[in-house]
Amino acid sequence: MTFLPLHAHILPPAPPSTKIRLALLATALADALGGPAEFHARFSFDFISEMLPNETFRLPKGVWTDDTSGALALGRAIAAGSRAGAAAAGGGESGKEDAAQLDAYYRWWQDGVLSATGQCFDIGNTTQRALSIYRQALRRQAAAVALPRIAHDLRGAVFGGNGSLMRVLPVGLAYWGAEPSVVGKKARRSSAVTHPNEVCREACEVWARGVAQVVRAAAGVKEMTKLDVLHHFAAFPYETGVLRKALAAEVPLPAAAAHDSQAMETHYAAHHPILRLVSQTVVGGSSASDLETSDSQTSLETRILALLPMDATLPSSGYVVHTIVAALYAFLVTSSFEDGASLTANMGDDADTVGAVYGGLAGVWYAVDGHEGDATQDPSAGGFWSPRVRRWRDDLVCRDVIEEVAGEVVGFARQWEA
Repeated sequence: MTFLPLHAHILPPAPPSTKIRLALLATALADALGGPAEFHARFSFDFISEMLPNETFRLPKGVWTDDTSGALALGRAIAAGSRAGAAAAGGGESGKEDAAQLDAYYRWWQDGVLSATGQCFDIGNTTQRALSIYRQALRRQAAAVALPRIAHDLRGAVFGGNGSLMRVLPVGLAYWGAEPSVVGKKARRSSAVTHPNEVCREACEVWARGVAQVVRAAAGVKEMTKLDVLHHFAAFPYETGVLRKALAAEVPLPAAAAHDSQAMETHYAAHHPILRLVSQTVVGGSSASDLETSDSQTSLETRILALLPMDATLPSSGYVVHTIVAALYAFLVTSSFEDGASLTANMGDDADTVGAVYGGLAGVWYAVDGHEGDATQDPSAGGFWSPRVRRWRDDLVCRDVIEEVAGEVVGFARQWEA
């Protein structure tokens, strides 16, 4: 059986409101699905296909983690504009936005605001250090004091975790109609609030710009394929060597292939590390798109494990480069939200974060208008709502919180509609 070419995966059109709402829901679904596998080595646990209790933190099934909380906090801060934290920022619109975001993360950490359990039960080391700096500055102009110190103290390579990438989705969603350079600038600044490391900032930029590009294409009923998504990452002008090595094409795309989808895909299959891995993985096996999609455990487990490389080949650690590569791989190698989310959950290690990052992009991609029970939205047709995904949704806790924040982001993003 052969791998369905990326240029055959066509973006389903839908209004921005639909894409935004399902992107945030998909983030939480994939996050909660992968939570029980966090900190566990790949292939050391039973295959995950349904929501399970998170034994690490003694949580019931369907609880999303800090990944989704961070995205919701950022989404709400963006939607609220510059009011929150303005007095502490020291002036300037960008300073107000940074302060609002920092304060939103702090309230989640200290008060459990936008947590699925009402309290912060897990937090990344770099994020905690940044928020500790903010706490120390609360009586001394708060963000105006904290942000410069965060930028200085946490810029080193050792602070290259995925804590800002996991939450950056709302930047691409909220600013989908803005110029790509504006989206990139907003994404980089959102990272710098806790993760000023240059690799983290650039990872957030390229991811948010990719998300915005998908929303724009869907809103304009412009045909877009998964090959276009790969091209975005492959041709991006990276400034950091590690991201260039992980995400850029090793050989620039020839001009003759720029408008020939088959030639472009052939080139990237040979010269892009992720698509080359995709091709190597499915050769001699079965891709998710080729196997009959059903609701049976055996079918899902068989096709997902066939697409899951060893950890040494595709790490899923908390390092931001590992996370962005693993999430993009899951998006490219599968043909439905269900399969990609199942793949990330079974990666282990930082599976919840890889899942959350994947989920945001996949939610934007697969979301379409229509009733959630519509039989036409079958995963075999590249849809979002399968019977299994509906079960995941039903098990998800605090869904109303996600829907509320999604509505706020939708309201903010209406400014880009004609």
